[in-house]
Amino acid sequence: MKTYYIKENYTARLDNKDFDDTKLTDEWQKEVYEYAKKIAEENNFKTILDIGTGSGYKLIKYFDNYNTLGIDIPKTVLFLKEKYPTKSWSDQFVPATGYDLIISSDVIEHLPDPDLLLDLIIQCNPKLIVLSTPERNLLCKIDHNGPPFNKSHVREWTMVEFYNYISSRLDVLDHYISNHNQATQVIKAVLKGKNNALV
Repeated sequence: MKTYYIKENYTARLDNKDFDDTKLTDEWQKEVYEYAKKIAEENNFKTILDIGTGSGYKLIKYFDNYNTLGIDIPKTVLFLKEKYPTKSWSDQFVPATGYDLIISSDVIEHLPDPDLLLDLIIQCNPKLIVLSTPERNLLCKIDHNGPPFNKSHVREWTMVEFYNYISSRLDVLDHYISNHNQATQVIKAVLKGKNNALV
């Protein structure tokens, strides 16, 4: 089985449950969206693609005046279209080009094959990418070989593992812990070899 740069003796959860966060607002990943908003402002971005947008609350809160598209599973998109009918939502995980910034916050750990997410991001051809996921060592407080305690997570990466995985597909510009209490690690990246004068 493919390890996605996680240590060899790690056990992934292949029977994970879908996570419904339509009732949540900004209890989680708030600082990830604040960081993405800062990037958008500093680079004069106009268009934002949020892959795995969940409740849509953070996308609307921080990017209401931007041209946005939120992508999620069909059940969630039905909720989003009803709650925010003037915004753009899709349940199709297909390339959407023309977006300056892609956000995918705490999505990758839910996917049986995270390569599909990175493939989609690359095909969308954004100027910058912001990814986040829980840091396994902070989350578990012990050396943990899986499966994740959270039954909706397939796998969780340490800082080193996540850096190695993402940098195998994208050029990483920044990588840090944004919230120690929630064990959130964040990566800012660009497409491989893309000339980058952005901040």
